[in-house]
Amino acid sequence: MGNNWNIMRDESESIESLLLDLHLGRLDPASVRKVEEATALSPEWASRRRALGGVLELLDAYETPEPPDGLAESVMARVREQAGVLPIKEAASAVPAGAAQDLSASPVLSLRELIAIAACITLFVGVFVPGYFKAQNAAQRNLCQRHLSQIWQGMAAYAKENDGYMTWAGYVPHGSWLATRTPNVRRYSPSRPLFMLLRQGFIPDHDPRVFICPSMPHSRPMIAEDYREFNDFAEPANVSYSVQLMNRPKGWLMEKTNARMVLIADRNPLFDERACGHRISPYDDGGNSFTHGDGAGQNAVFVDGSGGWFTEPTIGVAKDNIYRVGEMVHYQGTEEPVSDEDSFLP
Repeated sequence: MGNNWNIMRDESESIESLLLDLHLGRLDPASVRKVEEATALSPEWASRRRALGGVLELLDAYETPEPPDGLAESVMARVREQAGVLPIKEAASAVPAGAAQDLSASPVLSLRELIAIAACITLFVGVFVPGYFKAQNAAQRNLCQRHLSQIWQGMAAYAKENDGYMTWAGYVPHGSWLATRTPNVRRYSPSRPLFMLLRQGFIPDHDPRVFICPSMPHSRPMIAEDYREFNDFAEPANVSYSVQLMNRPKGWLMEKTNARMVLIADRNPLFDERACGHRISPYDDGGNSFTHGDGAGQNAVFVDGSGGWFTEPTIGVAKDNIYRVGEMVHYQGTEEPVSDEDSFLP
């Protein structure tokens, strides 16, 4: 699946880079056919092609005059004369207040030149800026995947040294994994099993940045001289990921757990920790994490260490939604996975 995704991504970037060359008439016949086929099959690429053509029509509407002889030498001479200083302030001060100013000697731009400049700016924004953000988002997703992989490696190393058991922070019967005001209901922190990896040295160099996704602008790593003095992350902003709920009487044996159970993923989009009652938004139609691309998908790692980028949250065993418990729309915080193969990452 990962190889197919890379092929599709490379193909998409190839078509995008050829669109401008097509309008400029710089493509060979094979490349022209490639772009024509892509735009015929994809409404998105057809729309991009029309938009780019509309921008370039502004430039084609005006004929470019032949430059005068010695234009380059004349421009360089003026640059040397000015020495990088524009005498705008001095010129303005030389005109008495209330007097009319003669602009005949001032270098002004014609309407044609202004339109051409605006078209060039529009072209730059429309062609290059989306590509920049696309590359930035891809880089952030890749770094996020590496962080999740490092966390899984820490979990596997922990299991190796603890008779095959993954991190377990104890059991709180009927405990709530959400903040609650209900009397006699104890709070259970879902992030404690992750923090144990940092506390006990199973994260390389005790680097707390491993728990931060670069796409989460308000996240910040927990900095401490000795993590052994703490039992959990200092605040929710210290961890960008959701982990399988592990509040149970006994820990999970890694080798005995279904390999297709999702262990860690981008943060669950359904809950706001500032509230006590939590209802899924009525506008939530996909259930993806909001960490990347406003709900475009999520990175996730399975118990066996495999994983990647997924555009749907239904990637658990039997395609269950990793962010939900059954079909519930209201949570109190005491809900638990319905079985040992139910992925639930609150």
